[in-house]
Formats: sequence, C-alpha cells, structure tokens
Amino acid sequence: MSLFGEYPCTNQSVAPIYISFTTATICVPLCLFTIAGNLLVVLAIFIDPNKDLKSPFNYFVANLAISDLLVGFVVGPTTVVYHVMEGVEMKLPPLPYIHIPYFISCTASVLSLAALTLDRYLAIASPLFYRTQLNPKRAGFVAASIWLFSLSFPFIYLVTGYLTYSLVFLHTVVIGTLLVFILTYYKILRALKNQMEQLNSLDQTNVDNQAKRQAARWEKKVTETFIIILALLLACYLPSCICIYIITLCKVCSCTFIHWARDIPLLLILVNSGVNPFVYAWRFENFRKAFVGLLRDRKRSPQESRITLAFDNMTMDNRHRAVTGKKLQKDGTRS
Repeated sequence: MSLFGEYPCTNQSVAPIYISFTTATICVPLCLFTIAGNLLVVLAIFIDPNKDLKSPFNYFVANLAISDLLVGFVVGPTTVVYHVMEGVEMKLPPLPYIHIPYFISCTASVLSLAALTLDRYLAIASPLFYRTQLNPKRAGFVAASIWLFSLSFPFIYLVTGYLTYSLVFLHTVVIGTLLVFILTYYKILRALKNQMEQLNSLDQTNVDNQAKRQAARWEKKVTETFIIILALLLACYLPSCICIYIITLCKVCSCTFIHWARDIPLLLILVNSGVNPFVYAWRFENFRKAFVGLLRDRKRSPQESRITLAFDNMTMDNRHRAVTGKKLQKDGTRS
C-alpha cells in the first residue's frame, strides 16, 4: 500500500516510463521556484533590510515559508530521484524516505496557515489584546509547537501504512483545519465590515479617526491577502484529497490512471509551496522592497558592500555632527 502505485495495482507496481519522466521533469523547475521564492521570504523577515518586517505576524509567515522550503529542498528532489530511478527501472528506495518529509511539510504548512488565521482574527476582533499579548516570543513558542507536532504526527505512517495514514491525515489535519479556516475567516470578514461601518460614521476630519481608518484598511488588505493564500491552498489540496480517495477506493480504475493520481498531489504541493512568495510580493510593498534590497546586496561584491556600509555610517556621522553643531550654535546664540 503506497502512494506510488503498489495498491491497487498489485500486478503493475511500476509506473509507465513516460509518467515517471514527465513528473520528474515538471518537479525540477517547481523545486527551483519554491526554493528561491521562500528563501527570499525567510531572509527578508530575519535579515529585514528595511527594518519593518519583524513582527509576530511575519514570524508566522516565515514559519510557512520554512515549511515550503522543506518541500523545495527535500520533498521535490527526492521525488525527482525516485521517478528517474523508476523510469530507468532501477531498484527503488524505501517509500518512507519520500512520504514522511511530504507529510511533515504538508502538516507544517496547514498548521502555519491556521496560526496566521488566528493571528488575523485576534488582530481584528480583539486589537487591544493582540497588541499587548502577542509578542515575538509567544509567536516563536507557537511556531515551535507547530514543528513539534508536524515532526512527530507523520511517524504514525510507519505503523499504519500510507493509505490508512493518508485518510487519517486527510480527515484530521486537512479537512478539519480547512473547516476552521472557513468559519474563522467568515467571522473576520463580518468583524471587518462592522469595523469599517463604525469608522465611516465618525468625523472624517479628525486625525485620530483617519489613523484608525488607515489601520483598518491595512488589516483588511492583510486579511484579503491570506484569503487569497487560503484559496490557493484549497485549489491545490482538494484535488490532492480527491486523488487519495481514488487510490484508496477505486477498484476499476486503470493502473495508468492510478499512477497519475499518485503523482498529482506531489506536483500540486510543489505548486502551492512555490506560489506564496509571489503573492506576498504582489500584495505587500514592504516585502517587495525587502526582496529588492536583498537582491541588490546579493549582486554587490563583499568589498562594495563594505564600502557602501562605511559610506552610510560616514553620512550618518556627518548628519549627527551637523545637527549637534546647529544645536550648540542655537544654545550659544540664546546665551
């Protein structure tokens, strides 16, 4: 029983050659896009060249990007190697080497999106509690808990086998979490609508009211962005779930069809992992600026970077001296 066609195709355990090489060929560019995009996201948040991305919310974004990096660095390459070996009819490696990283990354991705959903709900429904209680340390604790669960839960697969575990995973982690997503985002959108109606009824010339409306618009944009990410998750995971049902329940499907159903979930997970950074760049100007800053620094040689840093420090020192000199001059004039 495995994702790779050993069940129900007991008499044809090896996929047709063209399916193996097609899957391997598609996986290669998807891996490259996934690694490059999510590596930029992680570096942008933790290096933060523009100093405006370090927040609990963005730490959850980084956690999602790290889980997607696991897909690009581990799941994708092992899938390519497996399918090439399958295509040339070499002895295949044990399937847990592919299945367990696959389930770890899927679990971490779904739970990271759940953490982002909770973050959005608290930020909109209880803004005071959100600002005072959710700090980077607590966000780090939540992220660590997600990885502890994601690393331990998939090892049930070693006891149950692929088909049983995939159904458990499907009906707990995936479908259960998606129902929570839909219910929570429905409440978030209602809260946003009520909040905007209240703010629109206030005096628009008041500076404080303008600041509140601007903050509400920003929260709305962030929420809409993660509704887009959730929609992309649904577009990739629901067909994968259907494929699991086909492999498990279809007794009259041809082995060729079963082998396609085996490979499609892997390709869709790679697509989902690779597309998220492009959504951040499309929707958030601060991410775009951070990406551009990182790419510019990458193009510079180390010597150029040191010269630029020294020039920036010199400029700051000169500004500081100028401000200090003006202040002393004013103090002397007053005396």
